[in-house]
Amino acid sequence: MVEKAQEKALKELDEFGNQLLEKLNKKEAPSFQIPSRTRSNVEFDEEKEIIDITGKKSTRSFINASHVRKFMQTLLVARAAEEYIKNNRTVSKRELYYNLKHKLPGTNKNTWDDDNESSAVIDDLEATLGIVRQQMNVSAKSRGSIYGDITLKQAGDEFSCKKLGKGGWAIPGNVEDVEIVDYDAELILFIETEAMHSRLVEEGSYDDLDALLVTGQGMAPRGVKRFLKRLQDETDLPVVAFTDGDPYGFYIYSVLKHGSMQLAHVNDYYAVPNSKFVGMTMDDIDKYDLHNVTENLDEQARKKIEHNLNYEWFKYHPEWIKEMKKMRKKGVRIEQQALANKSLDFVAKTYLPEKIENEEFLP
Repeated sequence: MVEKAQEKALKELDEFGNQLLEKLNKKEAPSFQIPSRTRSNVEFDEEKEIIDITGKKSTRSFINASHVRKFMQTLLVARAAEEYIKNNRTVSKRELYYNLKHKLPGTNKNTWDDDNESSAVIDDLEATLGIVRQQMNVSAKSRGSIYGDITLKQAGDEFSCKKLGKGGWAIPGNVEDVEIVDYDAELILFIETEAMHSRLVEEGSYDDLDALLVTGQGMAPRGVKRFLKRLQDETDLPVVAFTDGDPYGFYIYSVLKHGSMQLAHVNDYYAVPNSKFVGMTMDDIDKYDLHNVTENLDEQARKKIEHNLNYEWFKYHPEWIKEMKKMRKKGVRIEQQALANKSLDFVAKTYLPEKIENEEFLP
């Protein structure tokens, strides 16, 4: 996988440079087009079922005084990315910022003033080349883990994700070089919280549910989302999400399924449109008699419900809208850990097995 990812990135970087060189050879001003990443250029594509960027583009030209700094920065990152790939070195965003920061000759200006500039240029380059930063050997945040009967290979090391202690394998920020060697599972269970992931590992749910247990420890970072996307694509296993029953849990699931507005230019690499939602839901409160362990919605949570109700990708699913309205009417939220009120093993022995076997899912 790493060879293919690197080959694609190098090919795109090479074409990018050749297009600029061709313009110089023709004595034309070097310039390139970049998809606009403004909120007005982001929409929900119902056919692809992802939040996508529309066709609007802007031109970044070397001879435009307002573009020249960003033009220079973009070429600086593109050249560095090519060197990182060819030298088989991976850098963090912060390392790239410092690696490329220097005074411009004959001036008192730096290549960047802060790492917000370098981060924005990395995103621009992703959008322009149609690749993700990991393919340019710029790693994302490392957070999250997987436990279950799956054997992976990375950097020449082969390992089983159920033989690395109770925490499983810590998913790195860059998973482009991870090879799926073998697996024995029927589904991929994405779990919002690390605490619930630990509970399900301890109760042996990976075996009972025949599942690969993955957590992003809250909102999944890029590395986890990319890993889930690759797992689903390469194993064809269904992805089932288990989050808190609150507006934030549903939003976390919506990002897993349809992608995010911030990453609209690369959601093809992250979103898993055919994933399903197992819980928690407002109906669970009544079905499992959890009324005494709900939490009242605060003002911030109520505002989040209203935001969710207005998103096009929420409106695409009437079941989601119905759930948000039930939550608003009840005025409560329910956490995954609330199931421990029944018994510590209730979630592993009753709740998840029943709902998964009966396919009690939301889309």
